[in-house]
Amino acid sequence: MIEAKRLHSVELSLIRQILQCAPSDAINLALGELQFPLPNLLRQKSLEILQKGTPRYTPNAGMPELRETIAYHYPWAKPENVCVCNGVEEAIFVSLLSSLNPGDKIAIPDPEYTAYSAIANILGAKVIRLPYESDLLSINWESWEKILAQNVKMLIFSHPSNPCGHIFTKEEAERLITICNLNKITMVVDEVYSRLVFKNYMPEYFREAESIFLLDGLSKSHCMSGWRIGWVISPPELSASVIKARQYVSTCSNWLSQKLAVFALSAEGMKAVDEVLAQLNECRFLVLDKFQNFADKVLIPDATCYMMLKVEGDDLVIAQELANKGVVTVPGQAFGEVSKGWLRINYAVPKDKLEPALDTIINELYLH
Repeated sequence: MIEAKRLHSVELSLIRQILQCAPSDAINLALGELQFPLPNLLRQKSLEILQKGTPRYTPNAGMPELRETIAYHYPWAKPENVCVCNGVEEAIFVSLLSSLNPGDKIAIPDPEYTAYSAIANILGAKVIRLPYESDLLSINWESWEKILAQNVKMLIFSHPSNPCGHIFTKEEAERLITICNLNKITMVVDEVYSRLVFKNYMPEYFREAESIFLLDGLSKSHCMSGWRIGWVISPPELSASVIKARQYVSTCSNWLSQKLAVFALSAEGMKAVDEVLAQLNECRFLVLDKFQNFADKVLIPDATCYMMLKVEGDDLVIAQELANKGVVTVPGQAFGEVSKGWLRINYAVPKDKLEPALDTIINELYLH
């Protein structure tokens, strides 16, 4: 028996490869998970829920009360267009599975979250990249317009972006929507980092798109990564297809997770977001302090839990060397060509681990 051809172009992510060469006690600044405790009000609520009910199968698209709660947060959405998934990555998978045919073109920014291209390749789609400029934030709009005019069926991106924390301005979002509407491109917007914003708030730009999948979840905002709750709000004409695809991927999401998600999205449960953001802000202040003398080498955006660090030499080799020293980071080339020569660092780590890890990085890269 040999591996299916659809997986031939998919490799173990560089993040996982780096983890494999790190010692067991290494400090992990690589995986996209906030390493803070589950907020206590969520912990206590989950125990209360479990004491009162018995976990069972739920409808494929999720419990009706959770779908209604999610739709409430998006005034333009209807519960019947919401599909609850096992995390945002499953939401990505079923969204693409329900709408892409082999050979269809899907555009993905460069750099961008690694799973998008991997899933597209599994489904036999043709991936084309939309490069950011070398600062990882600026866009050559003439280039993007030209690429998107080449019979592209779908555009997928995270907003704020992973790994660089880019947030479109209102004018940029309107320009992108116009391009997509003109070229009949369906947008897939992954907003899982939308509540990890340190200045102002996250505007809702993309509802004006003619065809859009909107994805979000609780892994980042509520520190609920292990509870596996995400969702997709689909174009009405594809909602039934998404639910059908989801049925045969994993049937339904965990009963307890869905019950807790209803509470997490209530006014009381949203207090957990403030708690998580406060912890993340403390870590961000530490990062800003540590790298204040190396400002020309870092990108510390106003959103997400990531910073980008410019390095001299092969970013993969440097990440491997840091892993051997007990600090795991992600080489920028994991996310695309444009981010080669950078490292992504997740600073959502308790400060007693974060500080020595940052000291190791600075010592090895700049003071060694």
